[in-house]
Amino acid sequence: MAKKDYELGGELIRTWSTYVPEEAITEVSKTLRSGWLNTGKKEKELRATACKKWGFPYCVAVNNGTAALRASLATLGVGPGDEVISTPFTFIATNTAILEQGAKPVFADIKYDDLNIDPKSIEKKITSKTKAIIVVHYGGNPCDMAEIWKIGRKHRIPIIEDAAHAFGSMYKGNYIGAKGDLACFSFQVVKIINSGDGGLISTSKKRYYKKLKKIIWYGIDKEEKTTNLLNPFPKNFRGEVLGFKYNMNDIVATLALAGVNHFDEAEDKRKFIGERYRNELGDLKGLKLMKYYSDRKPNYQIFPVHVENRLSFAKSLHQKGIMLNINNRRNDIYPMFGGIRRDLVNTAKADKDVILLPMHSDLTESQVSYIIENVAKFDRLH
Repeated sequence: MAKKDYELGGELIRTWSTYVPEEAITEVSKTLRSGWLNTGKKEKELRATACKKWGFPYCVAVNNGTAALRASLATLGVGPGDEVISTPFTFIATNTAILEQGAKPVFADIKYDDLNIDPKSIEKKITSKTKAIIVVHYGGNPCDMAEIWKIGRKHRIPIIEDAAHAFGSMYKGNYIGAKGDLACFSFQVVKIINSGDGGLISTSKKRYYKKLKKIIWYGIDKEEKTTNLLNPFPKNFRGEVLGFKYNMNDIVATLALAGVNHFDEAEDKRKFIGERYRNELGDLKGLKLMKYYSDRKPNYQIFPVHVENRLSFAKSLHQKGIMLNINNRRNDIYPMFGGIRRDLVNTAKADKDVILLPMHSDLTESQVSYIIENVAKFDRLH
């Protein structure tokens, strides 16, 4: 979109968009005609395909990413009286899942340069009540998992990775979710893989996998559920595990599977845009890019930047037809989390200056050039 196109009434360049491969339309039609819409062969195919593509030892499919978080907490036995150390710089779902389990979120600070939770701050927050640690791979830029896993082992505390942003991101040669305790992924509508809603939980531990299969469907492992005319009750159901209704149906699984099959082309587009932003905006005075690491591969789910005069910046670009978005606020300020501003220095700084540049598969090269041109122009003038 050239500048004159917008001035003549062209559409705004959106911060994000949805990605639906053509295959999804065809395959969902087949599923709808198949006569089986509940959890079935497409859900099973999705899990097998995801495990093969990203190296997950085990995974279960759920109806959304928030359900993935709560099911993971339930699998670890988190409940009333427990504390879960988490990041305050995230969408509220990361931490409302803790509240839903009756536990208390304890907020560690983040690192200003990458917006990820700070391992040093995590360790300072550990008490005898700490039952789990949740980390968020913000923007698809992986956390320092080696240091975080080390802390977990030292204190015998399991780690949940909120990987809603991190499908396909890599840490030290492994895909996020291929190692570790539990990793929670999202197929929400603006994610790289979009099934309207949905999610996955990966784990490297068989005991977690076996419990998760029950947690996500009323305490029953659907794959082991068998009934017959003489005994119509599920033979494996003993009611010893309180489960939820979090299973993924085959319509959603079909959409997600098409997204997995076409993931590489969507990710490649984001990589192209992300690298242009990094190469062409990295030397601006009033704008600071996130820190990206040589031993990690981001997927550029979103592209956050620190910018001086954030409100003026957003207004200026909007006048040029470019939408920006403030994606998250520090969670500790919300009444549901106590409404108290904790002493979190980097969180406070990021809360005042982080904003998202447009990042999605629908952006054209000319639109990316137009965004870069106007970001640089604002920087020169301010």
